[in-house]
Amino acid sequence: MPSLSITALALLPATGMLVLFYSLAIHTHRSLGGWPTTIGTHGFPPSLVTHSNLAFGYFAVVLMLNLVAWPTVTALCVFIRRWRIGIYYLGVYALSFVAAFGAMLLAPSPFLYWWWD
Repeated sequence: MPSLSITALALLPATGMLVLFYSLAIHTHRSLGGWPTTIGTHGFPPSLVTHSNLAFGYFAVVLMLNLVAWPTVTALCVFIRRWRIGIYYLGVYALSFVAAFGAMLLAPSPFLYWWWD
């Protein structure tokens, strides 16, 4: 039977990414009095640059983990009988990122344009 605490732990990275993303959107809009009009952080207040770097860094690390570690661990769980329960948690982890990515796409388009560039 799946553990509720481990399931919650599997949801944590995607939730953290979503919180960082939307808190950056709010911080950006409030600090600049609107959405960024240029690419990059030139002219941003130092606290916003730090927040932006933290969000981009977290997003990059999580993306690399999802592209490298997740498939490797999933393959191990498939082939090692004792680890097969891990497939459930890895599925929850993957679905949470799909949901978080979908939720990120609901952000205002000027912010998304700045974020992806």
